[in-house]
Amino acid sequence: RAATGRPGVIAFTGGFHGRTMMGMALTGKVAPYKIGFGPFPGEVYHAPYPCALHGVSTDDSLKALQHLFKADIDPKRVAAIIFEPVQGEGGFNVAPADFVRSLRAVCDEHGILLIADEVQTGFGRTGKLFAMEHYDVAPDLTTMAKSLAGGMPLSAVCGVRGDGRPRTRGPGRHVCGQPAGRGLGAGGAGCARKRKPDRTRRRTGPAPDVPPREPAPARAADCRSARCRRHGRGRVPAGRRHTRC
Repeated sequence: RAATGRPGVIAFTGGFHGRTMMGMALTGKVAPYKIGFGPFPGEVYHAPYPCALHGVSTDDSLKALQHLFKADIDPKRVAAIIFEPVQGEGGFNVAPADFVRSLRAVCDEHGILLIADEVQTGFGRTGKLFAMEHYDVAPDLTTMAKSLAGGMPLSAVCGVRGDGRPRTRGPGRHVCGQPAGRGLGAGGAGCARKRKPDRTRRRTGPAPDVPPREPAPARAADCRSARCRRHGRGRVPAGRRHTRC
């Protein structure tokens, strides 16, 4: 919004973008995330995400997007379109390639920023460093976290520079993180590149037949007696009981 001077943002049904007020406004699921919260920031709109399971095709999603432009907001007032290349909370829905390319074309036509939320898909989780690499489409902004620092609380936003659009950092720019977090992020990124996620094994068909596992051996029972000299507060083999227990 600050970079474009436009107020509107378009997200998609089934998407999850966080638990802040703006994050919940962008999220396309009421239960369990939005119940009991609100009012949310305005000028946030949702279009259906393509999903064959729910009978929503790419054409349906694009028609709904055009309907938003006709009925709710002028595309010249839309700052960004944000989407997940692979929806997580929405049911692990993979965005079709023609849908992603069409979003890029719509954004280019109207001067809208395309934001790829790769918090859950980044750093090798889809077989490439970023899921957008599967589509050969470059977003204007990419959000990332989670695998970025191996589970430590660290997030980042990466954007293009050169056309001057997404440069404004806005409030909070004095908060630049701390050395440990930045070190973990750099280490996580380096590790992801060294492991060459392109070579990650990706299963495309049904799971192979797996022979049944042997029954697990009986677990040991806890020895709760503090006076047990043999086991102390350790463990006693199942089916046995020490005389002092």
